[in-house]
Amino acid sequence: MAGAIAFVLALPILILALPLVLADSIWMDYKGGALRRAFLAKWTPEGKRALLVYSNSPNWQDYIETNWLPRLGHQVVILNWSERQNWDRDHFLEASVFRAYTGRKEFNPVAIVFRPGANVGLASRWRALLHGDLIGALLRGSHHGVTVVPFWQAFKDFKHGREQTLRRAEQRMFAALESSGA
Repeated sequence: MAGAIAFVLALPILILALPLVLADSIWMDYKGGALRRAFLAKWTPEGKRALLVYSNSPNWQDYIETNWLPRLGHQVVILNWSERQNWDRDHFLEASVFRAYTGRKEFNPVAIVFRPGANVGLASRWRALLHGDLIGALLRGSHHGVTVVPFWQAFKDFKHGREQTLRRAEQRMFAALESSGA
């Protein structure tokens, strides 16, 4: 009974908040999509469709530089987290992409892979709204056509002798790069 009363009392707040949440979601979609398009416009001519961010950590630097970069170097743009004080000057677009697609915790190392030509825009949101699917309109967004693969936990597990998480994350990254046409 108390739960039903709380729901009835909260319903007007939810109804009033829905347009704000939808507007914020659409803005984030636009921002993410614009960054995605700018990144692809700049880097696709060079064959690069992904951003790889890592640092000089002894937990992963040697592994990444030995096992990934020989295979991926020509396909990815690399940002070094340990040199982030220079990002806004030297790598503003790439740093903006990194910030837009990653969270505040456990973000390094990370691979952000873009699939060129993927339908990312507002059209999928509008279709959902026209069909009365408000939740679908909220959930669609700028992450369509983007695969974000975080590696922090995977390398933490790897350090403790559990390599399965790292292997799965690597498979996901390599599969995303392969499907991106890179």
